[in-house]
Amino acid sequence: MPAFQPVRGMRDLIGEEAQTFTHIITKARETASLYGYKEVITPHVEPLELLSAKSGEEIRQRMFIFKDLGDRLVALRPEFTASIARLTTTVLKNEPKPLRLFSVGTVYRYDEPQRGRYREFWQSNFELMGSGKPEADAEIVLLTNNLMASLGLHGYAFKIGHIGVIRGILSQDGVDEKTQNAVLQRMDKKEYDAALKLVESDKCRKMLEGLLEIRGNDWLDTVEQLQSYVANYEKAKIAAGNLAEVLKLVAESTNVNITVEPAFARGLEYYTGMIFEIYIPGLDIALGGGGRYDRLIEAFGGESTPAVGCAHGIDRIAIALHTQKT
Repeated sequence: MPAFQPVRGMRDLIGEEAQTFTHIITKARETASLYGYKEVITPHVEPLELLSAKSGEEIRQRMFIFKDLGDRLVALRPEFTASIARLTTTVLKNEPKPLRLFSVGTVYRYDEPQRGRYREFWQSNFELMGSGKPEADAEIVLLTNNLMASLGLHGYAFKIGHIGVIRGILSQDGVDEKTQNAVLQRMDKKEYDAALKLVESDKCRKMLEGLLEIRGNDWLDTVEQLQSYVANYEKAKIAAGNLAEVLKLVAESTNVNITVEPAFARGLEYYTGMIFEIYIPGLDIALGGGGRYDRLIEAFGGESTPAVGCAHGIDRIAIALHTQKT
């Protein structure tokens, strides 16, 4: 008989490792309870059309896709947000807003396995549906901060940007949405030269190049630089103002370490506003991240519903805890 092993990129969790995962999940549930998030459990398998609608090309190419016995195309969920959006447009459509929903479980992407990156991995997920206020964006950052602190992690820092700044520059200079998505995908992977080559306008390219130079740990100073830089781009200027409001609320509530990076992008196409990731020193992988997505619900047939959310990588948090213990 062959000695069977787990499928590549998937693994067994045994003993102390399993206990660590359980501990992190317990703390995530405590955070959900503290902030008033109701837990929901959604299927691991969803229609391909749902999962691929606004996920972005990078994730679409890495989904586990197959046909069921009814010849329907389905896929293993690569993240939670699409499933939560489906719930919001169906079962929960008449629930009073804002909705605060929490999920935890495994998600699947066909990535090249490496440290902190598996094909089956665990996430805790928080979604706040129905509020477009900067207080909602700040809440998502603050609950992430609460979770990291409750786990005993130290030295962590947030990287925060606003996708509306980049899209505002691109759209005002006539770049279509498909090209914008391609530019953002490459910027997410830090392939800046490739991103800039997709932009035909010299003026637009120079604006993006300049945006790459603006970053800093003093959020107020950095946002003022940004607002001055995009003063002639109306949508980008509004986005920078919104980012300032969110950061002010966060700073008033905690002294967490923040780096503002206006040229920071994330791979999912549905983001429309503030975006963030969280890191610890010595570990070059994000422990979590998220952002605002105000047009996703209507893309799935629901009413226009502003929303913001985040996911925390339980596998990566476990590595961070181990790193800081040793």
